[in-house]
Amino acid sequence: STDARNAMAKELANAYSRIMPRQKKYFSNRLAKWTKREDAVEKTMRQFKSEHGDVPYAATEQVAYYLLSDMGLTDKTPQGYLRSTASGGEPAPKDLQGFQELLEKRKVDLLVNNTQESSDASNMLTGTAHKSDVPVFDVSEQMPADSKDLTAWIASLVESLDTLLDQEEESERSDDGSATKPNADDADGTNDGDDSNDADSGGQPDPGK
Repeated sequence: STDARNAMAKELANAYSRIMPRQKKYFSNRLAKWTKREDAVEKTMRQFKSEHGDVPYAATEQVAYYLLSDMGLTDKTPQGYLRSTASGGEPAPKDLQGFQELLEKRKVDLLVNNTQESSDASNMLTGTAHKSDVPVFDVSEQMPADSKDLTAWIASLVESLDTLLDQEEESERSDDGSATKPNADDADGTNDGDDSNDADSGGQPDPGK
């Protein structure tokens, strides 16, 4: 979380300054440089929040809960599932079924998946998400080896999530734009463009209504 990162950075700078008082200026400068980079990340997070609004999501585990909360996303993970995973147990069939229905009915815009804790349940949920066209955002519990530092890792997560949701929103706009508009002569959209059957219909209501 933003609060935890800032508090820890300040505490580290203060602790090292107490231990090595002659190097206090050095640690203060290091903290200032870190804060500048952290501010840039937080600015990106605020921009994400303003662009994407209150995005509902569910998660196989709460590994990114604080980060996503800072970015304005809303956790819709079923409570029964949350309790079972938090205690290290297996989710009950009823809770797992409810989670699947949440994805199938697209009541969330995103599934967050912990890549370091794969299980039959998480595999089932990610599979359901893919089939239901719900984007899956993979995140690990620990910082990947290819990340330079924590700030760079957080920044990459924010960027990846922003790109993922941008792509999903663009896809939805494309789908909406491809829908065939109703004929201007038929306000209810039931006109198929062929008036040759009008005489045969005998004025009967459209069976499709």
